[in-house]
Amino acid sequence: MILEVLEQLSEQLRQAVRREAERLGIVLEIPATFDWEFPREARFGDLSTNAAMVLAKDLRTAPRKLAEALAAHFSDERVERCEVAGPGFINLFFRPEFLLQVLREIHQEGERYGTCRVFAGKKVLVEFVSANPTGPLHVGHARGAIVGDTLCNLLEATGYKATREYYFNDAGNQMNLLGESVRARYLQQLGRDVPFPEQGYRGDYIVDIAQALKAEVGDRYENTDTLQPFIEYATGKILKLIEADLDGLGIHFDSWVRETRFHEEGRVEQAIEALRDRGFVYEKDGALFLKSTAFGDEEDRVIVKSNGSYTYLAPDIPYHQDKFDRGYDLLINFMGGDHASYVVRLRAALQALGLDAGRLHCLLLQMVRLKKGGEIIKLSTRAGDFLPLSQMLEELGKDVTRFFFLMRSVDAMMDFDWDLAKKHSMENPVYYVHNAHVRICSIFGKAPEKGLSTDLSGRLPLEKLQSAPEREILVKLLHYPLVVRKAAEQLAPHLVTVYLQELAKLFHGYYETQDVLVPDDPEGSRARLYFIKAVRQVLAGGLRLLGVEPMERM
Repeated sequence: MILEVLEQLSEQLRQAVRREAERLGIVLEIPATFDWEFPREARFGDLSTNAAMVLAKDLRTAPRKLAEALAAHFSDERVERCEVAGPGFINLFFRPEFLLQVLREIHQEGERYGTCRVFAGKKVLVEFVSANPTGPLHVGHARGAIVGDTLCNLLEATGYKATREYYFNDAGNQMNLLGESVRARYLQQLGRDVPFPEQGYRGDYIVDIAQALKAEVGDRYENTDTLQPFIEYATGKILKLIEADLDGLGIHFDSWVRETRFHEEGRVEQAIEALRDRGFVYEKDGALFLKSTAFGDEEDRVIVKSNGSYTYLAPDIPYHQDKFDRGYDLLINFMGGDHASYVVRLRAALQALGLDAGRLHCLLLQMVRLKKGGEIIKLSTRAGDFLPLSQMLEELGKDVTRFFFLMRSVDAMMDFDWDLAKKHSMENPVYYVHNAHVRICSIFGKAPEKGLSTDLSGRLPLEKLQSAPEREILVKLLHYPLVVRKAAEQLAPHLVTVYLQELAKLFHGYYETQDVLVPDDPEGSRARLYFIKAVRQVLAGGLRLLGVEPMERM
């Protein structure tokens, strides 16, 4: 409902702007829609827009004066009053009857409340995690995995058909280092005194893989001259570990793509030849450069080194060509926070091939630091000093892990507070939200004990829902569908997490100050049960979008 209402309110505002422009004798191109925000404080209304401040310059009017004029022209039966605040904000206050209508809609829609079909018929490919198959997933990978999967949930909730894809770089020097590491541990298992490669992977998982290999093949590879059997065996084992970790997070990929495929099919060289044919590569000092400066890069980038080997960019070009060839409307990549310049060169390569780089959105994941006992723990995959994701899941569980990683925007560095995550108290944001859902379940369980009916069919005296906390919660419930849409459009799942914490806070305040079950007021009690059931529905729906299962008891 709110999405349709916002469209209608925007049209009302457009008409008000048109009338004011005509009065002033100004020809103005009026925006198709306006930006509506949710005020932090109830005194600033249920919805607010800065439209007057945006249009003031074009209408040659002071923002506040324009806001007052627009508010005077504005009229909608759902709006009780329209006020101007600050430098020119237009704040709307809804009529109680409209808010009760929202409450009824939540019950009618059930689990569908909050979803929409605004992007129906569109396809999106989301590539995330894409960790090298050189070791199990660790805490640093968890953020991208959880945010990527949740973003897919949100995109699906707004109508997209989402494909989850994992791309793994099973080519290049890191694979040789993996093979050398496993071979050294394998030979040591056979009693050979061999040095471990200086840049090798030192985690215990390498020893486990070597032991498993010895158990399967004995000394078959003791004198082999190639790393290939060690690379292939280790890659298979590690991919199984990765799949198990992802399964523990409730994440399942639709597509797994290997880098080696593009080498084996000759598609890396084909992409380079296509760039050459279009005049966007040149040779210099024995290397092959992409003319990325033609598309805004600060310097041209090497795609083939002077020794004939490919740079990281080279196989990524045919991979992204392949993404475009598959006909997606939107492509989303999750990359490390240090890849900002890499995104520029990748976009340049796509533009050089004549592809619409605007369809590619790259989200840069900032660093995650693990905090224990108030101190930051230093982690290193290659040195073997890392916290495996499997251990995090074992100690914290899926739901806590997912919720914590979704509390911050991906473009902000994150300190994962391990001690807070382990707490089973209201200090823990996960349990704070869970407890709101649990309290509502508990109230429904206690109603029969107090001789009150939980049958919410038939007429209910919803007009009894007149307290300030009830109104504030109703407005918050109204916002939910727009939060979901904004989280999808802005590729920002944390907006849902923030919303759930705010809704839980409002409900906890209501729970502690208002009696829902009043034996002397059975009809009022039924109305309040109807009200809190809607709160429970939205809490549950939001948690499930995050991949978190709502709790009924704690």
